[in-house]
Amino acid sequence: MKHISLFILCWLITVNAFAQKSKSQWVYRGKDGKLIYKTTPTGDRIMDFSSAGYMGGGVVLPNVPVKRVVKPSGNDDTQIIQNAIDEVSAMPLQNSFRGAVELAPGTFTCSGSLLLSTNGVVLRGAGANGTTIKMVGEHHTAIVIGRGNTNVPLGKTERSDSTAANAAKTIITDTYVPSGSTSFTVSNASGFAIGDTIAINRQVTESWVHFMGMDNMWRDGKKETWLKAGARSITKRRIVSISGNKITVDIPLADSYDARFLNVPGTIIVKAKPVPRVTQVGVENIHIQCPPLEIDYGHAPYAGIRVGGDDCWVKEVYCEETMNTTVLAGNRITMEKVIVKHTYANLGASKPTDFSLEGGQNLIDRCEITGGNMYFVWTSSLIVGPNVLLNCTFRGTRSRVQPHQRWATGLLVDNCTVPDGGIDFINRGIAGSGHGWTMGWAVAWNCIAKTYIIQNPPGAANWAIGCIGKREQTARLFDSAPVLPDGNFDSHGSPVEIQSLYLAQLAERVGIKGLKNIGYRANTVEMFPNKQVSTLPLKTQTDKLGFNEAIDRPVNTSDVKGSTREFGGEKAIDGNPNTYWCTNDGITKATLEVDMEGPVEINTLQINEQGQHITAYKVEAQLNSDWKLLTQGTTIGKNLVVKFPSTIAWKVRLTVLKANDYVAINNFGMYMERGRSPDNKI
Repeated sequence: MKHISLFILCWLITVNAFAQKSKSQWVYRGKDGKLIYKTTPTGDRIMDFSSAGYMGGGVVLPNVPVKRVVKPSGNDDTQIIQNAIDEVSAMPLQNSFRGAVELAPGTFTCSGSLLLSTNGVVLRGAGANGTTIKMVGEHHTAIVIGRGNTNVPLGKTERSDSTAANAAKTIITDTYVPSGSTSFTVSNASGFAIGDTIAINRQVTESWVHFMGMDNMWRDGKKETWLKAGARSITKRRIVSISGNKITVDIPLADSYDARFLNVPGTIIVKAKPVPRVTQVGVENIHIQCPPLEIDYGHAPYAGIRVGGDDCWVKEVYCEETMNTTVLAGNRITMEKVIVKHTYANLGASKPTDFSLEGGQNLIDRCEITGGNMYFVWTSSLIVGPNVLLNCTFRGTRSRVQPHQRWATGLLVDNCTVPDGGIDFINRGIAGSGHGWTMGWAVAWNCIAKTYIIQNPPGAANWAIGCIGKREQTARLFDSAPVLPDGNFDSHGSPVEIQSLYLAQLAERVGIKGLKNIGYRANTVEMFPNKQVSTLPLKTQTDKLGFNEAIDRPVNTSDVKGSTREFGGEKAIDGNPNTYWCTNDGITKATLEVDMEGPVEINTLQINEQGQHITAYKVEAQLNSDWKLLTQGTTIGKNLVVKFPSTIAWKVRLTVLKANDYVAINNFGMYMERGRSPDNKI
């Protein structure tokens, strides 16, 4: 009875907490239990994301019979595993599958990629604590799903958007098709039939780039290009009904289509040619391990898994110390319970990602990342959703969920916890190579994060609904003004009653069975356990001069002594007087550039030189893509303190112009001293 009473008490507390939740104005349940969506004045709405995942969502991941078993050899196992994969790949298909290659318990040493390039093959281990792939040798990705190059650069997908010869073609005649729509009118639907896959070509035009404010970006006096006129965003959809010239498709559109910005009479629609990707390939129950390296990601030797196929999955994989760990370059992929752990934060101002979204209808579910100075998740250019992050936990200082490049659309971040970092749908401006507006029509739903920057692009919208964390505003990156207003915050600080938007949409589309198929139950708050994850401890940033804004910021240098990170630029900003950045012997010119990761106000510098070799230097701050001189001089020596008028800085750069031997700096501190005249100088 005591246990029953305790259960009832816990149940009542849970029900009461659920009952006290707010209702979103954008998506809520009507009296009949059906979801109701609010629209913008132009008719746009939050899209139905439920088709994200293996086979279009709500489908149980297959259990494929084992056809080959491989045991560790004690030597390089790459070829014996590949041989087993190739043997199974040559077997006939039975119910869409050829079979699984099972890696027995133990450690497999692999010096090259394992390639799964044939439909219906699964690579399975004995569990993250049972089967380990130990990565050695030259730079490579541990497991590659798909045909061709095993080291395709990030951002270069294996997709093909060609159309069939003499394919049917038409144009959309609607003046405006709202985001989230499933139907539109075309000039002539006679060449199309129910079941056809079509490609909707959204062309980038100069007028649209101007409307988006992306034709006025400059960096160091050179114009930055966001998207070139003529580029295309291609949305693949299947026709489910035709009524006259009105076409209805299976999945809502992740972007709007505005005829004002076209150089042609309407958006072009063509019958699509099938893309020759591999399908029905899985990776399961494996530990991928490489040594912990204190290194920048450009020199990191090992990545985890690249999925260049459709209707594939990666389940219960533990990736230890891999960098740029996974790339989802196909469609309808589920990545479930994948854990990535880094011992050291990525070095340098250029950040990697562990989950790169480069396709559509992909679901990242119950995954975890621990790592500093990185983007947990990003999107590539012109990627069309729906894509979903569900019930994930991402931990690491100076790290964030941030769509990355040039106009992706249709992302849902659902019940994710980012206690040390942020969730951003923003204008990245000149960051990277001119990433500009990165994301439209994205939703953060019932999330917890340290910070949120949610901005509405021109003609589009982004939402944060039921989320907990600090709201922040900023100009586009590296600009001082204008500060962009908030996007759509709804019920901020108070979770909304629909616990998971994705699961609610999935249940409405395919029923409760769809939830069970992917391991969830209906209306169960306890299915989302990571809502109270504590933040990671931060290094002390206060010293005699006050709060040091430079501590552990990302840093780039022109030269580092030797091939190790013992003398890397981060040693000048780690707060430890016994470590220092040092160049090679004889290097008498060098730069140390600190990325402030946002606009930071400073008026004081403190610099310590290890030895006294510098004979000419300058310090500059970057704002509005230009560099402003803060101070210059001939010697630094010990404990140089420089005060100057208050300045907003996105980056701060020390340039050593001349030295009589190697350069060594053991502290480079930045402060905002309050209570003194703004023009006070030393």
